[in-house]
Amino acid sequence: MKYENRSNAGEKLADAIKEQFPELISDSIICAIPRGGVPVAYIVAEKLTIPFNLVITKKLSHPNNPEVAIGAIAPDGTYDLNERVQFYGVTDDVLNEIKNKALEKVKKRINKYTQEGLPNVQGKNIFVIDDGIATGFTALVAGKYLKNQGTKKVILAIPVAPKKGISKVKEVFDDVVCPTISESYSFAVGAYYEDFHQNTDEELYDYIEKAKKNNLFYTNEY
Repeated sequence: MKYENRSNAGEKLADAIKEQFPELISDSIICAIPRGGVPVAYIVAEKLTIPFNLVITKKLSHPNNPEVAIGAIAPDGTYDLNERVQFYGVTDDVLNEIKNKALEKVKKRINKYTQEGLPNVQGKNIFVIDDGIATGFTALVAGKYLKNQGTKKVILAIPVAPKKGISKVKEVFDDVVCPTISESYSFAVGAYYEDFHQNTDEELYDYIEKAKKNNLFYTNEY
């Protein structure tokens, strides 16, 4: 399946969630991974009347090649690493420096995007939503972080993923909703979208403001 854009993917994902987990719709919240997960999450929230907020993580990049992901890190310092990290010539000292810098960026993004900080999710059922996964590092640390917060059940909901990626994230998540699972050896999330432009901060703020206006933005006072 190829999606027109992230909103169309959100519609299909909402249908899949409703079919797979009808019993959780009235007793859950959505945690969207910005930026690409926010347009998807907003449509799911709107269609299913599930409030959403954000879960913010940061990719850990190779110091000499930022395009190479060696892992990801969450706000509480939880991280996950590519099992091949030792073959990339990254020493423990360099890795610690990369993690510390990334963690600072995570904290800045929380202040930038939410102002109020991330909400209390203890005892909640959570759908973690992104526009897709490739390596799965970002989703994995998001899942680990949320479980560390004392959540009830954490489910990853994504429009598209490679089959091997699904197996990997199931090590952390209680379950996965994914309408399109690719068998392709060479996988790229963008190949499954007609429009896969990089979302801007302005777009993200617009979705958050729309959610607040429609009582769909989850806060501790919700």
